[in-house]
Amino acid sequence: MAEAGDASAQFNLGMLYYEGNGVAQDFTKAAQWLGRAAGAEHHEALNFYGVLHATGKGVAQDFGKALELFRKADKCGYNCEPVYDDLPTDFRDKQYGMELVAAKRDFVRKARLLAAEARCNVGLAYHGEATDATSRKVARELFLSAATPGNGKAMHLLGTMCRDGAGVPASEVRAYMWFDLAVTAGFAKAGDARRELIDRMKDKDVARAEKLAARWLRCFPLPEGAAQ
Repeated sequence: MAEAGDASAQFNLGMLYYEGNGVAQDFTKAAQWLGRAAGAEHHEALNFYGVLHATGKGVAQDFGKALELFRKADKCGYNCEPVYDDLPTDFRDKQYGMELVAAKRDFVRKARLLAAEARCNVGLAYHGEATDATSRKVARELFLSAATPGNGKAMHLLGTMCRDGAGVPASEVRAYMWFDLAVTAGFAKAGDARRELIDRMKDKDVARAEKLAARWLRCFPLPEGAAQ
């Protein structure tokens, strides 16, 4: 099916090669199949093909290409909706039973967590060179897209940007919100930053920040294993 041009099959086959699941692990073959699926604008394939470019597995490491692929994945529907447990499945999954459906959902969840980490790392590369507004904007964009599926490190970095006014208007309320979310996601380092803020914030502002954090979690609940 992958050879016949089925983008979903190409994505699945690429990920099997990436994980070495049922076949010998081969990042080059993974990149080849994911690249073909990405060419058909399969949003999961676009996203994970970006991961390969961010990590240099199967292809030359290229943060610019990774950014391009992440942006295209988002444009094609990736990260635009909350990540719920009932990830979409196609009709073939039902033919093979619920065991396969559960395996595929777990498979995609893991891929999204790896992608969040890769997006965060690419964002850090831009943030480290943030001598201009454009680089800071790119860093924030990548941190936000990594925070959506629950990456605590990205949430902490967004909090730091809001606290310091780096590329965004300074806001202790927004900073506290992101630090609070980062702690909830399991990124313990954010706890110190949150405590420093709470000592100088008014009670009403803390309450507002906590309300914003709760609203974020309603829209983007943390999936199991999301803490980084």
